[in-house]
Amino acid sequence: MWGGIYAVLFSIATITSSDNPLKNGFPYNYNEPYEKITYSMVEFQDKIVGEELQYSYYLDRKYGPIQPGYSMSITDQGGLWFGSGFIKKVNLINNLYLNFDLFPGVYIQNNEENLGGWIMFRSGVELELKFENLWNISLAYDHRSSGDIWKYNPGLETIKLSFSRYIR
Repeated sequence: MWGGIYAVLFSIATITSSDNPLKNGFPYNYNEPYEKITYSMVEFQDKIVGEELQYSYYLDRKYGPIQPGYSMSITDQGGLWFGSGFIKKVNLINNLYLNFDLFPGVYIQNNEENLGGWIMFRSGVELELKFENLWNISLAYDHRSSGDIWKYNPGLETIKLSFSRYIR
């Protein structure tokens, strides 16, 4: 359920964007590229079942209000996920942002929880603080599931702490 809510929030934030309204289409604009390292606690069926490390790279462009990126992660149980998607940042005040992301990808279970299939969508919400115009620190919660592509679709959540830096 939560993944669907995050995907809807991503869509609403994109459609109602004040910095580049969707009515303008998806024009190409330069944006600062950055990379992010994330440590997460993995939650499955309301229990913490492990840890995850994630690396994300966001490209030097935006299409309308959204910035494309790539991401990959591995859990302490060998579960692998990699995908490509978009992030939408909403500037709340000064250097504080509320971010929404949506990343379709591929899941390789290994010894990790059975999520029902290999196509998985990650969607989440993140509170990010930018400091010294180079670094960010953020706290996030995301959901990973097949979006009901597969009959069995329990989903998996991660509680994330991230550090990111702009590439100049």
